[in-house]
Amino acid sequence: MVRANTFLLLFALLFASVSSGYPAVLTGRVVSKATGRPLAGANVQVLGTHHGTVADLDGRFSLTLDRIGTVRVQASHVGYAPGVETVELYSKSAEIDLLFELGEAEVESEEVVYTATRTWQLLKDVPVQTELVTSEEIERRASFNAAEALESEIGLQVQEDFSGQGITMQGVDPDKVLILVDGNRMIGRVNGSIDLEQITTSGVKQIEVVKGAVSTLYGSEAIGGVINIITRKPVEPFRATIDLNGGGWIPGGHFEGERTAGFAAGNFSPQASVEVARGRFGLRGSVGYTHNGEMDLNPATGHTEGKEAVDRLNADARIHYDLGRTATLRVDSYVMNEEKSWVEDAGLQSLDLSFDDGEINRRFDLSASIECTPKWAEQYSIKVYRSQNDHRWEKKTQSTGRVLDYSEGDEVYHEASAQLTKPFGAHKFTIGADAYLWDIETESQLGDVTSSEDASLTAYDAYLQDEWRLPYGFGLTLLPGLRFEQHEVYGSNWSPRLSTMWQPTDQIKVRASAGMGYRAPSSKELYFVFNHASAGYIVEGNENLEPETSRNISLGVEHTYEDKSISRISVFYNDLRNLIDFDSIGATEEFYLGVYRYENITSAWTRGIEVERGFRFLQHYRIQLAYTFMETRNTETGTQLLRRAKHSGRWEFSYDRRPWHLRIWGRYRGPALYTTIWGTDDIRSSEYTTPYQLWNIALTHSFSDRLSTYFKISNLMDATHVRYGPRTGRIVTVGMRYRWAPAFGTK
Repeated sequence: MVRANTFLLLFALLFASVSSGYPAVLTGRVVSKATGRPLAGANVQVLGTHHGTVADLDGRFSLTLDRIGTVRVQASHVGYAPGVETVELYSKSAEIDLLFELGEAEVESEEVVYTATRTWQLLKDVPVQTELVTSEEIERRASFNAAEALESEIGLQVQEDFSGQGITMQGVDPDKVLILVDGNRMIGRVNGSIDLEQITTSGVKQIEVVKGAVSTLYGSEAIGGVINIITRKPVEPFRATIDLNGGGWIPGGHFEGERTAGFAAGNFSPQASVEVARGRFGLRGSVGYTHNGEMDLNPATGHTEGKEAVDRLNADARIHYDLGRTATLRVDSYVMNEEKSWVEDAGLQSLDLSFDDGEINRRFDLSASIECTPKWAEQYSIKVYRSQNDHRWEKKTQSTGRVLDYSEGDEVYHEASAQLTKPFGAHKFTIGADAYLWDIETESQLGDVTSSEDASLTAYDAYLQDEWRLPYGFGLTLLPGLRFEQHEVYGSNWSPRLSTMWQPTDQIKVRASAGMGYRAPSSKELYFVFNHASAGYIVEGNENLEPETSRNISLGVEHTYEDKSISRISVFYNDLRNLIDFDSIGATEEFYLGVYRYENITSAWTRGIEVERGFRFLQHYRIQLAYTFMETRNTETGTQLLRRAKHSGRWEFSYDRRPWHLRIWGRYRGPALYTTIWGTDDIRSSEYTTPYQLWNIALTHSFSDRLSTYFKISNLMDATHVRYGPRTGRIVTVGMRYRWAPAFGTK
């Protein structure tokens, strides 16, 4: 009997040791609580561990664990409230089946982004570092256009001139930064820049910024980065917002004894929006008008040294119609009409005359798309888009009002695109294709001589991206991608990219990216002739230009602690080849300031480090600090690139406790190598700009959920410089915002 008991004991021990080699298995499904449909691509995570996986097309998942005891398993999906189940594992060989039924949730806008991967996902899960400006921050800073909303973001520099407010990103020029509105390409560049002041923030949900070469997903112009301005989807039964404001430029100090205190130029930017959602139908529309008076830093001259006078009307509309449970028709339209005016002094000309300069910009965009979320895929969409931009510049003599010369360019851009996103286990593939036709008509006149040019460019492309979240506790996501583009003029081009994110703990993320960018010369650079003989120069296109290319590498480490603090450090390197700029090819008696032609004039690199720190304290207070160190080099001359500061920084202090909201923010820009507007990156210079600081303050008081007022001072210290900039002085604005969203009706 003893021998039998001993044998049974030994057998039990042997069985236990053998069974302990088999891990526990967790299986299950993730479905929508409302419809019962599987949630493909849902994330399933064992909380407090690195164990996780992704649900397949049927919403099914499987996890293996080499531990016993109590574990908490969480399932999450974009647009749904996460679900958590507590599981008791009494044996490592246990097999447990779970069912997660997730209810729909109103996910906060600041948590979900699209641009970096062309798929919607939580910001914390995006493998590519994305900067986000939310509608809440836009309102708290009283920002009326995209330029104001982005002016203090790290790694960005808003370039201020009479062409408008363009964006330089990590030392890369504005013509190499792609600007999108709801994923649609903006056209109408002047001197290579899209004027971000032309885009009002009424109806904007958020602005996403992705730095580095993103040509794999977005093609030409995206070699320096992408800015995507995303508008609100109509979801409220009824919502109306009106924003009324006004103010003016208040000079401080004196400029050669000529400047006096007081309102020198008025400004106001009223905006209004309406949103309606009923059943399958949703509509959102907004309208805004902007008036900025002329700002002249030195009244002793006739020339406008500050900012031109602007009158601008913006209007946009967005329609959603649910064709069924899985398909939505969407139509977007956008209209902009803008007039600018300023004075050119005879002191800047060879003639003893003063000129009134004027600029007219008109824009109309229309897009239509069908977006589907079938059971067999996460999403697929088909879209057509048309954009038309008309630009006219003219110069009149003040004495007679006669048009001395003018130039105008009309651009029409057509694009058709399709995209499919489909999960396969731990992989999520995105595949798409685009085709576009870009027409341009130009005309210029000097006296009785008129010249014109018509041209068109076509291209098509295809791209593939695989988002692979490695299971079994690696905490690693790989994001390889490749794009092929066939251009009418420049033939074929390949743009690869590889990004990755490693999350060793819940608080630490490491992101890295390497990619190649490509920008085909624009129609203007190829064919446009800007005959400005009255000012003594001419700029000609060049049909022999080569495409610009770039190579980008970035690495960043991020540490977060709940919602109280975030620390981030990033390094970047951009290698730029065949950069296009206008170059002097001599001078004539008629064009005494020079004949300029677009050329591939140089190659260059930029590299740097960005450091950010943000933390919340005493519940209602928050501080954010950032610093950028950047080096640049013209590889042909061995000198720094023009207009790029080595040192720059930004800061923001905020206080939020209803009914008060306070923002104090600003930026610093160190000295940068400088030449005049005629200077290009192949020119040597020893002149440096003057460093400056810009301080801004905005205070909001909410009387109720509907009514609030705000007070804002831009450029608090009135930091200006006629030659180097900034040229926008101190501006005081007072406004009132009223929002009405009655609780009636259903969507």
